[in-house]
Amino acid sequence: MQIVDAIKNLTIAMKGSGSVEEITTDQIADAIQYIADNWGTISAGIGGGEAYELPAASEATLGGVKKAATVASVSTADATAAGSAYDQTIAQSAVALANANKVAINQIITNLKAAGIMA
Repeated sequence: MQIVDAIKNLTIAMKGSGSVEEITTDQIADAIQYIADNWGTISAGIGGGEAYELPAASEATLGGVKKAATVASVSTADATAAGSAYDQTIAQSAVALANANKVAINQIITNLKAAGIMA
Protein backbone atom coordinates (compact mmCIF):
# COMPACT_ATOMS: atom_id res chain seq x y z
CA MET A 1 0.00 0.00 0.00
CA GLN A 2 1.25 3.45 -0.87
CA ILE A 3 1.27 6.23 1.73
CA VAL A 4 -1.16 8.28 -0.35
CA ASP A 5 -3.62 5.35 -0.36
CA ALA A 6 -3.34 5.02 3.41
CA ILE A 7 -4.01 8.75 3.81
CA LYS A 8 -6.99 8.50 1.46
CA ASN A 9 -8.36 5.58 3.52
CA LEU A 10 -7.90 7.64 6.66
CA THR A 11 -9.74 10.54 5.04
CA ILE A 12 -12.61 8.23 4.07
CA ALA A 13 -12.77 6.92 7.64
CA MET A 14 -12.86 10.47 8.99
CA LYS A 15 -15.56 11.50 6.52
CA GLY A 16 -17.57 8.37 7.17
CA SER A 17 -18.12 7.66 3.46
CA GLY A 18 -16.61 7.78 0.00
CA SER A 19 -14.08 5.87 -2.04
CA VAL A 20 -10.36 6.27 -2.65
CA GLU A 21 -11.01 7.55 -6.16
CA GLU A 22 -13.23 10.39 -4.87
CA ILE A 23 -10.73 11.81 -2.36
CA THR A 24 -9.08 15.05 -3.41
CA THR A 25 -5.79 16.54 -2.28
CA ASP A 26 -7.75 19.28 -0.47
CA GLN A 27 -9.65 16.64 1.51
CA ILE A 28 -6.37 14.94 2.39
CA ALA A 29 -4.91 18.27 3.52
CA ASP A 30 -8.03 18.96 5.60
CA ALA A 31 -7.78 15.52 7.23
CA ILE A 32 -4.11 15.99 8.09
CA GLN A 33 -4.77 19.48 9.45
CA TYR A 34 -7.66 18.16 11.56
CA ILE A 35 -5.34 15.55 13.08
CA ALA A 36 -2.70 18.22 13.76
CA ASP A 37 -5.25 20.57 15.34
CA ASN A 38 -6.72 17.85 17.54
CA TRP A 39 -3.65 15.77 18.27
CA GLY A 40 -3.92 16.15 22.06
CA THR A 41 -7.40 14.65 22.10
CA ILE A 42 -6.57 12.02 19.49
CA SER A 43 -3.38 10.84 21.19
CA ALA A 44 -5.15 10.63 24.56
CA GLY A 45 -7.54 8.14 22.99
CA ILE A 46 -4.79 5.89 21.66
CA GLY A 47 -4.46 2.82 23.86
CA GLY A 48 -7.77 3.27 25.62
CA GLY A 49 -7.08 6.78 26.88
CA GLU A 50 -5.26 5.54 29.97
CA ALA A 51 -1.57 6.30 30.36
CA TYR A 52 0.45 3.19 31.13
CA GLU A 53 1.92 3.13 34.60
CA LEU A 54 4.69 0.66 35.28
CA PRO A 55 3.80 -1.20 38.48
CA ALA A 56 6.26 -1.37 41.35
CA ALA A 57 8.12 -4.64 41.51
CA SER A 58 7.54 -6.90 44.46
CA GLU A 59 8.39 -10.44 45.40
CA ALA A 60 5.23 -11.54 43.56
CA THR A 61 4.90 -8.85 40.84
CA LEU A 62 7.13 -8.15 37.87
CA GLY A 63 7.56 -4.40 37.59
CA GLY A 64 9.92 -1.49 37.53
CA VAL A 65 12.51 -0.71 40.14
CA LYS A 66 14.62 2.34 40.78
CA LYS A 67 18.33 2.26 40.24
CA ALA A 68 20.16 1.85 43.55
CA ALA A 69 22.74 4.40 44.59
CA THR A 70 26.37 3.63 43.89
CA VAL A 71 28.48 2.07 46.61
CA ALA A 72 32.21 2.75 46.55
CA SER A 73 34.51 -0.21 46.08
CA VAL A 74 36.38 -1.42 49.14
CA SER A 75 39.84 0.09 48.89
CA THR A 76 41.33 -1.49 52.01
CA ALA A 77 44.39 -3.51 51.16
CA ASP A 78 44.06 -7.28 51.07
CA ALA A 79 45.27 -9.09 54.17
CA THR A 80 48.28 -11.21 53.26
CA ALA A 81 50.71 -13.27 55.24
CA ALA A 82 54.30 -14.05 54.45
CA GLY A 83 54.48 -17.81 54.55
CA SER A 84 52.20 -19.19 57.25
CA ALA A 85 52.96 -16.66 59.98
CA TYR A 86 50.27 -14.25 61.07
CA ASP A 87 51.62 -11.42 63.14
CA GLN A 88 49.77 -8.49 64.70
CA THR A 89 50.11 -6.35 61.55
CA ILE A 90 48.54 -9.06 59.37
CA ALA A 91 45.75 -9.60 61.91
CA GLN A 92 45.02 -5.85 62.01
CA SER A 93 44.89 -5.65 58.21
CA ALA A 94 42.46 -8.60 58.14
CA VAL A 95 40.25 -6.83 60.70
CA ALA A 96 40.39 -3.57 58.72
CA LEU A 97 39.42 -5.44 55.54
CA ALA A 98 36.56 -7.25 57.28
CA ASN A 99 35.28 -3.96 58.71
CA ALA A 100 35.47 -2.21 55.33
CA ASN A 101 33.58 -5.09 53.71
CA LYS A 102 30.90 -4.90 56.41
CA VAL A 103 30.43 -1.16 55.76
CA ALA A 104 30.16 -1.74 52.00
CA ILE A 105 27.72 -4.63 52.37
CA ASN A 106 25.53 -2.63 54.76
CA GLN A 107 25.56 0.32 52.36
CA ILE A 108 24.50 -1.94 49.47
CA ILE A 109 21.63 -3.30 51.55
CA THR A 110 20.58 0.23 52.59
CA ASN A 111 20.66 1.44 48.97
CA LEU A 112 18.69 -1.55 47.69
CA LYS A 113 16.02 -0.95 50.33
CA ALA A 114 15.89 2.80 49.59
CA ALA A 115 15.45 2.07 45.88
CA GLY A 116 12.64 -0.37 46.60
CA ILE A 117 14.60 -3.31 45.22
CA MET A 118 14.74 -5.12 48.56
CA ALA A 119 12.24 -5.18 51.39
